[in-house]
Amino acid sequence: MNIRPGKEFLSQPYWRHLAEGTLHLNSCNDCGSSHHPPSPLCPKCHSFNTGWKPASGKGTLNSFSVIRHAVHPSLADKVPYIITLVDLEEGVRLVSGIPAGMDVDLEVGMPLECKVVKIDDEFALPYFVPVEND
Repeated sequence: MNIRPGKEFLSQPYWRHLAEGTLHLNSCNDCGSSHHPPSPLCPKCHSFNTGWKPASGKGTLNSFSVIRHAVHPSLADKVPYIITLVDLEEGVRLVSGIPAGMDVDLEVGMPLECKVVKIDDEFALPYFVPVEND
């Protein structure tokens, strides 16, 4: 069994952009605010004039949890894994994670950047990794 959106969802812009390697957010063409999950209606100004814009990919760690118990049989070989809540520059909060096998010391408030990880030709996920200090 595979945990992923169905094909009808993978054709939607959010998933299509990820499969192409970029994180895009549903945004209002009238007030400029971004929102997630995607919606035909802007939650801020209630306009139906929405579209898609590339996200900066920059964010801040709001919260995280280390998952040590597989909540689904297909995840049994993935534990432990890290789930994150990331506040993007655009004002959107995403549920995401840290890529498998990455050893990181997380601290709430730390800067993160998006890394789109391709699962196969049709499916990719946005993960967030600590910003490298140069």
